[in-house]
Amino acid sequence: MPRILIAAVLLASLALPGQDSKDYIVAARRSGVIEFIDPATLSTVGRIHLTLPQDSVGLNGVYLSADGSLLYIEGPLSDSPKMCCQLDSVDLRTLKTNRAAGIPGSPSREAFLISDGLVYPTPALMARGIMRDLNGDQFYFSPDSQWLFGVRTFPGPEVDIVDVARAQIVRRLTSGNLKGEGWFPSGTWSAGRFYFYAEKTEGFAARLWPVQPDTTQLGDGISVEPHGQVQGCSSPRLEKITASGGNLFLFELFGTKVDRRSQCHNRVPGGAWLLDPETGQLLRHVAPDLYLSTLIPDRTHTELYGLSIEDLIGICPVKLSRIDPRDGHVLQSRILDTDYWFMATAQLENAPTRDVLAVP
Repeated sequence: MPRILIAAVLLASLALPGQDSKDYIVAARRSGVIEFIDPATLSTVGRIHLTLPQDSVGLNGVYLSADGSLLYIEGPLSDSPKMCCQLDSVDLRTLKTNRAAGIPGSPSREAFLISDGLVYPTPALMARGIMRDLNGDQFYFSPDSQWLFGVRTFPGPEVDIVDVARAQIVRRLTSGNLKGEGWFPSGTWSAGRFYFYAEKTEGFAARLWPVQPDTTQLGDGISVEPHGQVQGCSSPRLEKITASGGNLFLFELFGTKVDRRSQCHNRVPGGAWLLDPETGQLLRHVAPDLYLSTLIPDRTHTELYGLSIEDLIGICPVKLSRIDPRDGHVLQSRILDTDYWFMATAQLENAPTRDVLAVP
């Protein structure tokens, strides 16, 4: 496929929502209810109810199409509802539900990639076989959509850099400081630069690398100041990096199978750490009372929204909070219905303004 045509096909898939779009937080409950929440007030303005098979695994993720026309959900397999997860779409105009792809890693999944909660079709990358080579990556589009960065965990942490116009992996970067097992990587874009973060899940070690599209070597990276340690408790932990308002934030993932609170007698600090990308020093510990399972920016990267797992006993209350990314101050919170929750932010034209039922 000629380079110009490849660029046109892929860049067309990055279409933006229309001028009448509004910002929403889209939060999905495992029980099959998707709430559309006003990000300024945190009030629910509408819901889509899905009819799920009895005793199914329920919903395990929610995303939106890049143009804001489709809702995507990770849901139970059609022929095996106790197993997870196929990718289904819901047309926000007609509420019609369709199967989009099978389980992660299957050939049908190569037709889509997910970056920052948005789903993009990948006809050019799929035609070139690039999606097969990127299987297992976490994806991050550059702000100008010219570059796609992939962060890979196995067989070892690395950064894949894809030239979107050429539909080609131009570099695969790793560091000698990432040798051995137990590294958990993540990434984020901030102020036009990509940041690659990796932390050791057992014992404390963490490093940060600023990466540009023309970076050829990662080097040693920047050592990150130790944080979140609990004396006498060495349980594994998982951390991620995110960005908003020109600031970088590190936060520990709670509500997963690797949740240290029970092993550490609830002495683990919550919240997030504001990180200086030049020195690796921690500038501030913010929102320490929030035990975050999710921390994401809005689409303009001017605010942060977090889901906090309030307890470890069974299915527990979840708190949704709006956070000022300039100083980490919690501006507003509300308690969501008891369930497991997943969240994304998007600009939508056809969000429901009442309770509606999806059409099978």
